[in-house]
Amino acid sequence: MILNTGSIKFYNGFIHHSRKDGKEHFFKNKMNAIFIELRNDKCKKTYKYPTLFSINKFNLLAWYSSNHGDQLNHSENQNLYQFILYLIQKSGANENKVRNIKLLTFPKVLGWGFNPLSIYFCYDTKGSLLHSVFEVRNTFGDIHHYVLKNLNKNNVVQKTVKKLFVSPFYPQKGYYHLYANQINDKILTFVDYIINEKKVFSASMDLKEIKFNNFNIVIAFIKLYLFPGKIWINIHLQAFFLWLKKIRLYKIPSSQKVKHSFGIKISKD
Repeated sequence: MILNTGSIKFYNGFIHHSRKDGKEHFFKNKMNAIFIELRNDKCKKTYKYPTLFSINKFNLLAWYSSNHGDQLNHSENQNLYQFILYLIQKSGANENKVRNIKLLTFPKVLGWGFNPLSIYFCYDTKGSLLHSVFEVRNTFGDIHHYVLKNLNKNNVVQKTVKKLFVSPFYPQKGYYHLYANQINDKILTFVDYIINEKKVFSASMDLKEIKFNNFNIVIAFIKLYLFPGKIWINIHLQAFFLWLKKIRLYKIPSSQKVKHSFGIKISKD
């Protein structure tokens, strides 16, 4: 994959999941995430990353660009920055106003990892958030991109129809309210899942930037905030708890034909 990265920031904080329909279920985990600046040009500035972190090669902590982007037509020549601009253009927005793209995602630990949600933040020349792209992946190998366009202070949360089958404990219907924003040294996100005008599930991340150095990587590893396969293990552990509560299971669709869709502004009426 053609890739040029700039600065990388390190965050820690909590992920919250809450099931709200009938048999309630709640959990939270402390996690670490990385915030990667994607570049579309040759970066003249040299960035020095911790020795325990690598890009596209094995390390205690690593990020692999091939785990993102267009998985349907994936090739080694894929430019991740250009792919996000392509999605913005497909949404009908002006991709030429984008000057900076940053990716919030979870790194792999000792080569293991799973990203159920990664978020691309697209900024203009003034550093204002223009668009965001929610890259959602399920445990069955499918991926979908939800594109939120023309964001501003009056349009920070957008509605998207659910297109990707994520959990066998929910039907393939309904819609999401999506939000993501970086405010100073914090990143806040939420996903509300709504069926028949009722919120049945919500997930959120509340992250704060910390220094990206070997010491903080080791501390996170020792405290198990970073653990090989932690997200994958927790997904299946929570599924087991839901199964014990005898929550209904839904049939998994054969395939996901639609690979990206677009958000709409939520009406205040």
